[in-house]
Amino acid sequence: MLFVTIILLVISVIVPAVNPHLRTLIKITRGNVQGNADDYWDLYTESIIDEKLFSENTQQLGGLHNIKKHETSFADKLITEAEFCQQIGLDFANNVMPMESKWFLNKAEKLGLVTIETYYARAKNYAREWNNILHYNADLSDPALEACETKWRENLLLVIENSQDSMDIERTRFELITIYNPSRTPIFTDDFAPEVVNNLEEFIDNYPKSPVIHQAYERLVWWLYTTEDYAKLGKVCRNFINNYLDSPIIEYVKFQLANAYYFIDNFAEATEIYNSIQKELLPNSVYPGWQRWYIIEKIDARLDSIKLNLD
Repeated sequence: MLFVTIILLVISVIVPAVNPHLRTLIKITRGNVQGNADDYWDLYTESIIDEKLFSENTQQLGGLHNIKKHETSFADKLITEAEFCQQIGLDFANNVMPMESKWFLNKAEKLGLVTIETYYARAKNYAREWNNILHYNADLSDPALEACETKWRENLLLVIENSQDSMDIERTRFELITIYNPSRTPIFTDDFAPEVVNNLEEFIDNYPKSPVIHQAYERLVWWLYTTEDYAKLGKVCRNFINNYLDSPIIEYVKFQLANAYYFIDNFAEATEIYNSIQKELLPNSVYPGWQRWYIIEKIDARLDSIKLNLD
């Protein structure tokens, strides 16, 4: 047993868990160490081609779960150097690591590759940076916010202008009006509400047949509920129920319609609607992260509250 343990320790020293050049390169992109990132990229790619030095332990790379697969494809010449570099940038973007993603996407562009995926990943990175700045600085006047939002919008527009996929265009158009993440910085909900509500209403009016229309309503009813605009909330919910009865969020919208009545003390209407909700058909999760169990708890608690008020 001791012999096996020693052998494993020796192997772990001889075969690094992560390609050391990649590890250093990532540290440079994060600003943790000084160095020329381009030089380490060259060392990294050369070690893959010449030494077959692949990354074995993806957990150490914070999100690059497919890195060995990409390295192997590059070594076997199934993908180009630019494609390899871009894929790393895309993986970092998908795992909400904008700082690391930025360098690899820019390097891929220098190598001659920029695609729809590049623009979308950059937009995702800037959106994350925007929310990080607001979350940590809590200052709406921070000029870095405007700079991030400008870059975010520019890249989403590039997706719309260059994509041939109609579904992709619709989703991206919707994203243009939904950058703000209230679960991350809830103290600014009231500040952003007027613009967000207006943008969502315009989207619903202009694109009633959009494949993401349900997501637009899902967000709109939450914002109206949170800002206590119960008159408009009731109107929007009824419009949705009349026009999108087969929607996967229909039971959730009924819940919000019941809320609109509950908070103006129209308990009879609220009770009838709460009781009509098919709880098993509620979505597993809705914007901005409410789970089904949470909504069910709210329904039950409000029915109990109504009963107490009427007793």
